[in-house]
Amino acid sequence: MSRKIAVMTGTRADFGLLRYLIAELAARKDVELQLIVTGSHLSSAHGMTINEVKSAGFSISAEVAIWGDSDSSLDAAIDTGEAVAKFARTLSKLKPDVVVVLGDRLEAFAMATAATVLLIPVAHVHGGELTEGAMDDALRHAITKLSYLHFATTEGHRHRVEHLGEAPERVFNFGAPVLDALESLTLMSREEVAEKFGVRFGAKNLMMTFHPAAFDEAPAQELIDSLLGALGDFADQDDAHLVITGTNNDIGSAEVRAAIAAFAAARPEQVDYVESFGQLGYLSAMKLMDLVAGNSSSTVLEAPVLGVPAVLVGNRQEGRPLSASILKPIAKRAEILAALKHAVSPEFLRAIDGVGTPFGKPGFAKKAAEVLATHEIPKPPKKKFWQESH
Repeated sequence: MSRKIAVMTGTRADFGLLRYLIAELAARKDVELQLIVTGSHLSSAHGMTINEVKSAGFSISAEVAIWGDSDSSLDAAIDTGEAVAKFARTLSKLKPDVVVVLGDRLEAFAMATAATVLLIPVAHVHGGELTEGAMDDALRHAITKLSYLHFATTEGHRHRVEHLGEAPERVFNFGAPVLDALESLTLMSREEVAEKFGVRFGAKNLMMTFHPAAFDEAPAQELIDSLLGALGDFADQDDAHLVITGTNNDIGSAEVRAAIAAFAAARPEQVDYVESFGQLGYLSAMKLMDLVAGNSSSTVLEAPVLGVPAVLVGNRQEGRPLSASILKPIAKRAEILAALKHAVSPEFLRAIDGVGTPFGKPGFAKKAAEVLATHEIPKPPKKKFWQESH
């Protein structure tokens, strides 16, 4: 009998990380894949990225709309509670043997909660990490405790999951999922990126992705104003062209999106705004940049692998291991500008040549699919708090 494995994707970002695992599971004869599409995938404001899932050729088992139009904390809390109910109904119909969630977002927490109450084991990807500038940090560790199987991305992350009481035989380090994508994809050329997304290229090119974070060192409006101010100064002084991508739907995203829209409108010759590149387009565009900036996890994960210097603003990613190719200035306009200029300097580029990434090697998807398909899981998925003996 095949094992029914449900995989939840809620954003363009997590789909990019999960798509190779999804493909491995779909190809196995001992697995019945159930793909659940939710979150901002179903939002027209965020590009209806469910179309990217469909264009990848995957069969979708359920579409679950969970987010309203408001980005307030109260509405996010209410939507999350209602998402637990919606996911519970979906899982009750699909009856999966395992549910896979990735990361630290509210939809992953809601899905893990619903599955736990229904006694369905959860497999968690990217557990054990720290993102101290966001509520995501608490959500990630809560999801770890709701999960039975764990796929960490470094040895440090694996040990942290164990320190949370998860038994070592249920915790695996197969490296970061994004490494499979970077190994497998044939990136688009500059001409292809320009034609498909309307991106123009200048003497220097910078891509910025910024998301609000609840526990950051300053309010989102203050951070985005400082960052955009520095980007404008950099573009003026260095004849640089800026490519800005859309935010996710985190609390406070409306004011960030408004600030970005005003900035882009004021600088039509210097700025291209792309709501969603999709994974191939995003990685292709990033590879063509002289540097990237913002607070997205892509500054920590993808940029170092692609050999692109990054300027990380704020503490949304605080706690993650950082490559030497990442600069983290104080989140003030002048300091950010100085970091941007240093990131493209010949001496910095020489210093970071070949530094690589701390997130392992490709191979996550195949190894994780094997564990998901064959690892023995008790019914119900009862577990004991594990403590290292001394």
